[in-house]
Amino acid sequence: MARVKVLVRDLALVLATVIYLPMSLRLPAAGALCWAWFSIMNPHRQVYGFAYGQPLNSIIAAATLLGWLVSREPKKWPSDAIPWLMLLLVGWMTLDTPFAAEPAYSWVFWDRTIRIFALIFMVFFLFTTKARIHGMIWVLIISLGFYGVKGGVFTILGGGHAIVYGPEASVYNDNNQLALAVVTELPLVYYIIQHTKAAWLRIPTLMAMMLQVIMVFGSYSRGGVLALGVMMSILWLRSDRKILYGILALVVVGAALNMMPDSFFARLHTINSVNTDESFQGRVNAWHVAFMYATEHFPFGAGFNGAQTPQVFHHYLPGEALHAAHSIYFQILGDHGWIGLAIYVPILLLALRDAGIVRRQTRGIPELRWAYDLADMMRVSLISFYFGGAALSMAYADLYLVLIALLVNLRALTMPATLAALAKVENRRFGGLPPLRQEAPQGAVAGRTTMP
Repeated sequence: MARVKVLVRDLALVLATVIYLPMSLRLPAAGALCWAWFSIMNPHRQVYGFAYGQPLNSIIAAATLLGWLVSREPKKWPSDAIPWLMLLLVGWMTLDTPFAAEPAYSWVFWDRTIRIFALIFMVFFLFTTKARIHGMIWVLIISLGFYGVKGGVFTILGGGHAIVYGPEASVYNDNNQLALAVVTELPLVYYIIQHTKAAWLRIPTLMAMMLQVIMVFGSYSRGGVLALGVMMSILWLRSDRKILYGILALVVVGAALNMMPDSFFARLHTINSVNTDESFQGRVNAWHVAFMYATEHFPFGAGFNGAQTPQVFHHYLPGEALHAAHSIYFQILGDHGWIGLAIYVPILLLALRDAGIVRRQTRGIPELRWAYDLADMMRVSLISFYFGGAALSMAYADLYLVLIALLVNLRALTMPATLAALAKVENRRFGGLPPLRQEAPQGAVAGRTTMP
């Protein structure tokens, strides 16, 4: 019976992929949603038969790219600095890799990273309307919410004695990385709760958010717990129901902490022992290696994951245990040198700038309250990731890169010139409409999110 269940699950996933292929060719935006789902949720790693680890994602990606190339979708390059900087970063990573400490080793990771950036550029080109942006937000929530909710239930049933992990052989497999990804996704869930009127959807979404908070504790990730504290503090400050949400947060966090065993608190207590904690000292050693290699081999770095190879690591710290960078900033520095870091950091900062611009462009316009709130929550997500990412090697994670690309498009979508052009089109189509502040054009600038 168990073998039959395994076979059915594999067949269902493969059949769904095959059925989805024509849609990817005809509607590349739909293909990109499926592509993102495969990249982030990794459903092909949730099966245990012949479909496990198969390149189903690559098949969907190829169909999406082909469909986009032959479609009538606009091929206009976004008018923002971030896409140019990302293109420059991809170019620099490509130029840098032949000069890596171990080029053959680094080219494997270059291939994986380029696939991620291919998805990001598809987001730039395709997700330029409100409906499509919301579609991608839902994909992010469902993909990571699956592991967050599942992990939360697992933590409750097990009394917090077992550590929660993500999908195997993915960037979110590690307990620390899964915890940060879920923390980054939670503000998006809060946005959905804000803009969902139907109780049948709003209440389960709120419950899912609570379970994901519990999952972060169940991951035993110190960085994840700290990032969760930062994220929840910002959400509370942003909330217009501070007393209600403050009490709710205290109840959920208090219940989670009361459930966790002594081993969890012993793990957290090591934060106060940075001088003797082997994990933290290993990170400091990795940061030292990244800094020294990038400085001595300017302008290049050691290549993808090159700074943690024995050849490089033991050159600077003989006899020390190998350790990954465990920091998005030192990871980029070690992999691609000072020039790579100089390209990377502005991308992060400009994304926060774009979020601020969207909020200024939409402040006080009821019909664009959805864009105001979404930009606000995306900024909270990114700040949480930037904070937690200071202690994790997730510089090439697709989650936050997708959010940055969506912010670029959201900024363009809410520009005054764009809104005026949309209003003009609607006036011609329907013979005149009231001013934008009274009634927005349908579609891209429609009012409050019309989720059920």
